[in-house]
Amino acid sequence: MAMLTVILFLQEELMNFLPNINFTILLMILYAKVFGFAKSAMMITVYLLFDAIYMGSLSPIWTTGQWIAWMVIPLLVCTVFKKTEDSLKLAFAGALCAFLYCWIMILPTMWVLHTPFIPYLMADIPFELLLAASSFLGILLLYDPLKKMLQKLMQTQPQS
Repeated sequence: MAMLTVILFLQEELMNFLPNINFTILLMILYAKVFGFAKSAMMITVYLLFDAIYMGSLSPIWTTGQWIAWMVIPLLVCTVFKKTEDSLKLAFAGALCAFLYCWIMILPTMWVLHTPFIPYLMADIPFELLLAASSFLGILLLYDPLKKMLQKLMQTQPQS
């Protein structure tokens, strides 16, 4: 789990030069499906702390907003989409999660940056679409092979 958390953090930092194009939502959905809510929530929390410290954005308002927004993913995956294994349905769920993340982050962003709602929303729409599209395509193309690989690796590891 520690290595998978590092992968979650590193992939986002390595793809940071591309605005809102990453595999974060894909990995969060994968982790929630494979490990369940509690373990994936723990990995997401550690990832968020790494990210906030590394990016210098650790603050009560910003970090709490991000934590709430990211927790929507394992919550939805482990409840609403619990029995869903079809990668196309999960890709749509990933796109939905991308929009939910962006919409939840509107209030903390407005508060921290002192930005009015309409200008912020208008500026954010292209980035919301990029995150939704990258999440959709990443899940559609990579979810099944990554899940099979992760399950195979878990079978070969001694349980502690």
